[in-house]
This record gives sequence, structure tokens and C-alpha cells, in this order.
Amino acid sequence: MADYPLGSLGIQIREHWKRHCPQMYAELEKSGHLDESVSAAQEQTSDLMYELQNGPRKLDYHQAWELAREEWAFLPSEEAVPDLRPIKSSRRASS
Repeated sequence: MADYPLGSLGIQIREHWKRHCPQMYAELEKSGHLDESVSAAQEQTSDLMYELQNGPRKLDYHQAWELAREEWAFLPSEEAVPDLRPIKSSRRASS
């Protein structure tokens, strides 16, 4: 089983999903993919933040956060988006 350490962003993502996306959260938890998906969202949010701040757009932190947070981390509620699907991790599980 792979280890997916969560930082403060990952903990916030997990709590947000639990509250606003309970069906997706329950499905991921039941399938054993919750930590992997939260970790992937955390990683992808961080990567996007870096790209927005250091790439051609050179956004400041707050502008980058506004764009990145809803892309991977703080998904809309299931009521707003009924067909919400979990994030697939680009990382491979270690044996």
C-alpha cells in the first residue's frame, strides 16, 4: 500500500470533499483511493500554482490561488455538479 502524506492543503481538500462532495468522498474511501486522490489534488494544485506564478503569466500568489484552488482542490458541491468524478493520480503506487 502506498503512502500519501498530506500537508495542510491536503487536509483542507479532504475536509472540503467530505463536506461538499460526500458521495464522491464515500466512493473513494470505500474503494481505498481517497488518500491517493487527495494527494493527487494537492500535488496538481501546487504544480498549477507554481506554473501560474513562474510561467509566462507571472500571476501574484492571490491571483494564482483564485484560479488553482477550484481547478483541483476545492471542487464544486455535488448538488452543483452531479456527475463529479474523482481525480486520477499520476503517481504510481509503490510496492
